[in-house]
Amino acid sequence: MHLSLTLEAASDVPLHSQIFEQIRELILSGHLRAGVGLPPSRPLAQEYGISRNTVTSAYDRLVSEGYVFARGTAGLFVCEILPDATLFVSSAPVSQSAETAPEIGAEPILCFAGSPGGGNNRPPIDFWVGRSDPAEFPIKVWRRLVNRRLSQASSVLTDYSDPAGLPELREAIADHLVRARGMNVSGDQIIVTNGGQDALNLLYRLVEKSTARLCIENPCYLGASFLFQETGKGICPIPVDEDGLKVEDLPQGKRNLLYVTPSHQFPTGAMLSLKRRLTLLRWAEETESLIIEDDYDSDFRYDGPPLTALAGLDRSRRVFYMGTFSKSVGAGLRLGFAVLPKHFWERARVLKAQMSNGQSWLEQATLADFVRERHFDRHLRHLRQVYKSRRDCLVKALNDHFESPVISGLASGLHIAWRLPQGSPLASQLQVKARANGIGIYSLKSGAAFDFEVAARDELIVFGYSSVPEADIVRAIETLQQIMHEPNPAARLSARSTSCAASRTSI
Repeated sequence: MHLSLTLEAASDVPLHSQIFEQIRELILSGHLRAGVGLPPSRPLAQEYGISRNTVTSAYDRLVSEGYVFARGTAGLFVCEILPDATLFVSSAPVSQSAETAPEIGAEPILCFAGSPGGGNNRPPIDFWVGRSDPAEFPIKVWRRLVNRRLSQASSVLTDYSDPAGLPELREAIADHLVRARGMNVSGDQIIVTNGGQDALNLLYRLVEKSTARLCIENPCYLGASFLFQETGKGICPIPVDEDGLKVEDLPQGKRNLLYVTPSHQFPTGAMLSLKRRLTLLRWAEETESLIIEDDYDSDFRYDGPPLTALAGLDRSRRVFYMGTFSKSVGAGLRLGFAVLPKHFWERARVLKAQMSNGQSWLEQATLADFVRERHFDRHLRHLRQVYKSRRDCLVKALNDHFESPVISGLASGLHIAWRLPQGSPLASQLQVKARANGIGIYSLKSGAAFDFEVAARDELIVFGYSSVPEADIVRAIETLQQIMHEPNPAARLSARSTSCAASRTSI
């Protein structure tokens, strides 16, 4: 078959990304229907005068994201993602309600910055969830960019900045999202925030009055659960499985607000399948609901190319996207962002001004240069190599010391979740024992997660591996094996007491 593509060699978007985006659009629009075969890579490359590797790279990404599948040696064919009637997420005009911006236990939480346990008293080997490695901070480049900005600074250091964020940083973020996340976004849709939690607070305030019900993954990110539970609105927890949010359990009432982490579910690490993503978008349209997509660590994908964000698939302007530089550059910068449909932006800017008068000019300006000059791209490539190696080391160590470990969240992100073997101590108990041996591991509750079930199972350990050197990873897992196989302390105490009693009797 013939594919009609428009490729621009001079574009900032790589050719393989152009091919991917255009074929994906043909599939989603229904022009390439389920079962239709794609042309072989060699003829397509010859037709457009490009490298065959460019075509195969685009094809590999289509396969990894579930748009096409390989049928033996017969080639690639379009997947039956959804029935034809629901394959395309409608691009019909948004309803008036969505188009008009709304008015304005005891177990310690150890792995959450705002908690009593989230201070500086860290164990020597610490699998803190989502922590970037301080040794990998690009200090030389950052210092040079800061000095250059300071040499040019005049009134910018004494003036208030735009509460929406430095325009050049917003443009740099938009450019990155277009290239890396498949989003059609511009700088006038972005609000720069004080990290991810600030973005979430802003987005909730923006749509609060038009929201009838709150929906959230279960288990979920602790910060989101804190915010939702303080609103006084009804909350509908939606369970997750190995394919992410169970979309069939979403409520059918109108005007919901859903918080979701589709690319690397927090805390299980599950990735929301393409079929569920499209079903989720259709649900939002049919129920006049809005979605907050938290893409907190998707810059780190190890097995396959970057995923298209849920916001990149959205045709009805119902997805609000939030991201952060805390995981990719450093949490100390306190820089995140929210991406909104354009008709919400001006109201969001006013709300942001009410919350704060904007972020630090110097950090914003330096980050803008860091992203625009492609230092950020090089930094991410380096970090992916380092963190992938640490992920592989952790997975190997678990496999070496435990039989058939059940692990989720491997494809991307900065943490994995390990389901403890049958007969193991509870995760909260193992966490205490490990900490006594200088190792920080985290149950869900202590690892910045929350479960709405009263009798939630305490069987998951969350490992944040990004800031732990490989030698420490191996040593930690060896120690965990010893801890889990040592006799019960109570049993040892009882045995010792019996032995002492016998000794005294013999005397």
